[in-house]
Amino acid sequence: MSFANLHDDIGNDLFDHKEQLNRLDEFHYPRFKEGTMKFSAIVCCFSGTESWQDMQECIVYANDCIHSSKHFSFNNDKDIQVFIAVEGMCGIKEDVTNKIQWLYNHNVRLGSLCWNDDNALACGARTNNKPLTDLGVEAIQAMNHIGIAIDTSHCCEWNFYDIAKTSTKPIIASHSNVKALYNHYRNLSDLQLDIIRNKQGLVGGIPVRWFVKNKKENATLDDFIEILEYLKEKIGIEHIALGFDFMDYIPGMEDSNVVGMKDITEIQNIALKLKKNEFTDEEINAICFNNAYSFMQNYL
Repeated sequence: MSFANLHDDIGNDLFDHKEQLNRLDEFHYPRFKEGTMKFSAIVCCFSGTESWQDMQECIVYANDCIHSSKHFSFNNDKDIQVFIAVEGMCGIKEDVTNKIQWLYNHNVRLGSLCWNDDNALACGARTNNKPLTDLGVEAIQAMNHIGIAIDTSHCCEWNFYDIAKTSTKPIIASHSNVKALYNHYRNLSDLQLDIIRNKQGLVGGIPVRWFVKNKKENATLDDFIEILEYLKEKIGIEHIALGFDFMDYIPGMEDSNVVGMKDITEIQNIALKLKKNEFTDEEINAICFNNAYSFMQNYL
């Protein structure tokens, strides 16, 4: 079973380990290979304090690493196809359209306006709840025009509805779960799920344990499968994907994933659990690979 991943902060990992010149191939590739991950976002995450120059430096470095890789490619001519995603655009405070074009020119094909921060474009779900700014509206319009998919996973609810109203293209939540099952500020309400379905978008379920249950509880892979079952009933198989947001390679975050899937090398357990829960082979392929891959091909 091949897998696709809508969210993984590998861009930051590469930038933070610049002393390891071949980290993408030497560290990440064996993990991808063992887990049969064939398609993935390489995310550069910006928490809210970074400048435009900071953003550029991280993105350029990730871009260069992919171009020089033996195994990863922006095309499908190597073992693993990838694209760059940006999580948070706090460095964009003016000249919005030209900077969105710069992102596109450097292989960014998926972007969220904010992380958990409140910036010049948007407001994160953890900090406040208020409208998208005028610059944020301009950014969404530029992304629609230039060809960067829009990710709503970290924005506040008011921003979510503004983005849905503004965007003429499908929107996604690359790594979010379901509020009805666990009321985390980053999870999606039924109304938000309906809007994503109606806009022909995707929800990337995230098996990080504190988005599945209270952080004090030991959320399991079975608990995560319940989320996918809920999404199947609520929005349909064609709108479900996976956004793993692996953190186990970050010191101190080794136990971030649900019990039963410790890291990328064990993602086949998801397919096995789905099969056990009477998902068909076609449905499992759609969730694990086809939906995310097909959606992003419109932008690559």
